[in-house]
Amino acid sequence: MGVSQLEHVRLSATLAKLAPAQVAAILGLGLVLYAVGLGVYRLYFSPLAKFPGPKLAALTHWYEVWYDLFANGGGGQFAWKVKEMHDKYGPIVRVNPDEVHIDDPEFWNEVYCASTPSKPMDKSGKFKYRFGIPEATFSTTHAEQHRARRAALAPFFSMQRIRSLNPKISEIVERISYRLSTEYAGTGRVLNVSDMWSSLTIDVTSDLAFSRSVNCSAAPDFKSPLSTGMQNIIWAGHWNAHFKILVDLMNWLPDWLLGTLIPPFKPVLEFRETTRQQIKDILSGKNPKSEYAEHPTIFHDILASNLPPEELTLKRLTDEAISLNGAGMETTKWTLTVATFHILDNPHVQTRLKAELAEAMPDPANILPWVELEKLPYLTGVIQESLRLSYGQVQRIPRVNRLHPWKYKDWLIPPGVAVGMDAFHMHTNSDVFPDPQQFKPERWLGNPRGPGDKHPLTNYLVPFGRGSRVCLGMPLAYMELYVALATIFRRHELELFETDRSDADFVLDIVMPMPKRGSKGVRVTVKR
Repeated sequence: MGVSQLEHVRLSATLAKLAPAQVAAILGLGLVLYAVGLGVYRLYFSPLAKFPGPKLAALTHWYEVWYDLFANGGGGQFAWKVKEMHDKYGPIVRVNPDEVHIDDPEFWNEVYCASTPSKPMDKSGKFKYRFGIPEATFSTTHAEQHRARRAALAPFFSMQRIRSLNPKISEIVERISYRLSTEYAGTGRVLNVSDMWSSLTIDVTSDLAFSRSVNCSAAPDFKSPLSTGMQNIIWAGHWNAHFKILVDLMNWLPDWLLGTLIPPFKPVLEFRETTRQQIKDILSGKNPKSEYAEHPTIFHDILASNLPPEELTLKRLTDEAISLNGAGMETTKWTLTVATFHILDNPHVQTRLKAELAEAMPDPANILPWVELEKLPYLTGVIQESLRLSYGQVQRIPRVNRLHPWKYKDWLIPPGVAVGMDAFHMHTNSDVFPDPQQFKPERWLGNPRGPGDKHPLTNYLVPFGRGSRVCLGMPLAYMELYVALATIFRRHELELFETDRSDADFVLDIVMPMPKRGSKGVRVTVKR
């Protein structure tokens, strides 16, 4: 080999060694320039650049990630951080690079309004994968698709249909009441009411919506693996919202492996598989009925709708089922838990409630139907105040006015910008609800009005949202609240056990409001 050939070989070898480093350097430089350019755009040229708020929040989504996942030793703090922003910057703030948040009770109905063909109101796509069910109606981003999917569900949740289900709800509550009398009364045995209410709400949803009796209310200490598994999914919500790859990974892994790797999810995976089989049978025309079925399942309503075939796939209907179970369990369970604590923690509330219930139902064995319980003013006040302090969900629920700007005071919010509000800010506004942290059922008596006498006070009670995406399950939730609280507090004497308000207060924003870390829950004993 000549000298020139040898030098060529050496040069080629040198270039081969340097090329990857050079490529990496070029890519690195490109990423740095892109990040700098993006940061400059977000801070100075974005349509949101004019809105007040922390510069770091405007610069990067990692600001929100920090408060959702890591702050204070485990996250769940962004709702509180947004409240701090409003205290510092005013009623409108930019909370991340793409979204503004408004704290003004009078603007709620502007953001959460009806969606029409000429004014489509989308949901922020940021939260589509939050619970790993992107094809559920609850997760749907675009207004037109949401309208079609919601219309398919609406017949099941009609007021007439829900009222016809009152006997089934009463039957489930009766089973719980019987257990309190036979297993707990006079024994000193401690009961976590959150577990009890979880078993109720998941039994109701599974039985009524899917004609499947999962019978969680028969579980020892009311701690059913399924209800526990559903709660574990809630705790994964922030991770899924910020890191979609986790949802993709969980959908890619077979259920048996996922259940092995994440044991707390196993009961939900088993429930999902059973649901899939039920849907397969219905889609194939087998249409099996549970021995307890007294009504069509929600799947039959969906299949009878005008949805096109691509909306009736096994994957989408399974997502819908998981969504309905989760939504039907968690929010109602927490409202019942908050109600139980405050009734027991305020003797004057318990005395007045029990007196009203005794007068309306002299025989505790005969509980009035929902349509009659709704007429009891103090019970209604207790339920409304419990809804106010349980919030529904505390995380903001952004809307996107796709085609039109919003005008808020002197601010013009461009079309396509996500605008968030939340029940936490609304329900703790002292101008609307004086002494907002106090549990006062009396504030709801006598058809009260809000600030300036503009609207009824109920206009500011928004645990179910409002507008075109108001919770379809609201009538069912109200029936559960009335029947469950009326039955338990008419028949049983409960007493708090080593429980204080920190076990029932919102401390952690895990999409749903959660109490302090390490809380053992709202615990009671049942007197004989």
